[in-house]
Amino acid sequence: MMSNISKAELKEIKRNLPDYKKIIDQDDSFIENGKYKKIFISVFDHWLTNEEANEMIFVDENLNELKARRKKFKMVAEELHKATDIYFWKYKRNYRMVLKKPTNYKDVLRKCEFDNLWSQSGRRYSFILPKFCAIYNEEWDWTNIVWYTDEEKILPILKIVEKAGLNILK
Repeated sequence: MMSNISKAELKEIKRNLPDYKKIIDQDDSFIENGKYKKIFISVFDHWLTNEEANEMIFVDENLNELKARRKKFKMVAEELHKATDIYFWKYKRNYRMVLKKPTNYKDVLRKCEFDNLWSQSGRRYSFILPKFCAIYNEEWDWTNIVWYTDEEKILPILKIVEKAGLNILK
């Protein structure tokens, strides 16, 4: 079950992640101003060429590889949940963004649906991580994005990612 967040939690989010809604909305004009930087979290250890992408992204028929990739991203979510408060967002009527906090790890699993990840799924979950001044977004090609404002504060995220067997691409 998800719970509502307190005013103090919302204040912390706004303080550590100014204009976070613009990052979530992928507002290009805001992104270009440079307030936020990004790194990529991937199952791949390098940026793929077009030829490599066709072979390496689409592994949906290879159940063992698919499960291995899912397990890595699931481990990141589990370790982040242990390390800090995670907040999810969704839109309600009139394009109003509502933030919710999972009450336990099962809530995180339900939201992320790791057992349904495949090569073209994406944008299913996004973690707001105010303690780390970061927003962690799932993308479609086995590569996720971490938007951040303070490079020092994301070091725990990078350690979690490496422990899970994923790679950091810049």
